[in-house]
Amino acid sequence: MSKKQIDKLMNSLLLISCTLILLGAFFKLQHYPNGQLMLSTGIWSSLVLGAIELIRLKKMIKTLEKEAS
Repeated sequence: MSKKQIDKLMNSLLLISCTLILLGAFFKLQHYPNGQLMLSTGIWSSLVLGAIELIRLKKMIKTLEKEAS
């Protein structure tokens, strides 16, 4: 996969996890079933995707530093 495809995939996955968080919070407020499940799934997926993005950012910084020197 190219860098642009990976960026698009990560952005869409982050958007889905944020949507899950918002829907889960709405479901919890309205006392609908499975609100807690959606909220916790969205939060955990957001944390995992954020960690992956940080690792990718560190790799980019290292390559840019090597190019600069």
